[in-house]
Amino acid sequence: MIRASIRSPGAVRGLLPLVAGLACWQLVAPSESRTFPPPSRWAESLAELSLGGRLAGAVAGTLTTFVLALAAATVIGSVLGAAVGFSRRVDRAVSPALNLLAAIPGAAIVPLAILALGTTRATAVAVVALAVVWPVLHTSAAAARAVPRVRLDAARTLGLSRERRWRTVLLPSVAPGVLLGVRVAASMTLIVTLLVDILGTGDGIGRLLVERQQRFDTAGAWGLLFAIGVLGYLVNFALARAEQLLARPTGPQVWRESRAGHPAEHRPSRGQNIAQTPL
Repeated sequence: MIRASIRSPGAVRGLLPLVAGLACWQLVAPSESRTFPPPSRWAESLAELSLGGRLAGAVAGTLTTFVLALAAATVIGSVLGAAVGFSRRVDRAVSPALNLLAAIPGAAIVPLAILALGTTRATAVAVVALAVVWPVLHTSAAAARAVPRVRLDAARTLGLSRERRWRTVLLPSVAPGVLLGVRVAASMTLIVTLLVDILGTGDGIGRLLVERQQRFDTAGAWGLLFAIGVLGYLVNFALARAEQLLARPTGPQVWRESRAGHPAEHRPSRGQNIAQTPL
């Protein structure tokens, strides 16, 4: 797991096989090979792209689409998933349409999106978000369905307003499911973002990779593939760190937010909120 590798003091040692493999490749591959050029030629090609600013612009384009699409998928998926999980009426009303949309591959939407929206950043973000929203939606709905009824009843008994019930009971209960869905969707988001670039609706690394292929620049293509791997590793590292920070228990004490003068027998014990009430 990435989380474990980040916390491990020997995380850097996990990169040694990759470094050893690249070193062997460098020693064995002919310098003039057109199919499997050595890593030194990758570096030369990437350096040429960097000098013109094209590599930095492509990375920025890919990250911009990635962040916007993942943010949109997180908001839409968590809100809709919570609504589906908490309300049977909403579930029955929207499930057929959601199941139909979930069966459509993201790549199949690209031609229609180009006709409707053109080759813009909004097109790329919309296509990627629609393709990766489903893990967040499904995990959020499952987490919402798993909330014990006793917690909601206890919150109503304490006289908490709807806003406080959402903030102190529902959101803390759904948050783990949302984080799980975001972790799954993040890897998909990077893949679909590169696919959208390759299909011609983006200006990121995928588009640059297609240009290297059209120019028969094998070294540049290998170098960009390596850069994509490094970018994916850094993205997963950042998401794992963010999950560690967001997953820390910081829930408020619900009984402290109950109305003054409420009967003591209805209050949870000290240090225990509704989200932690044993079943």
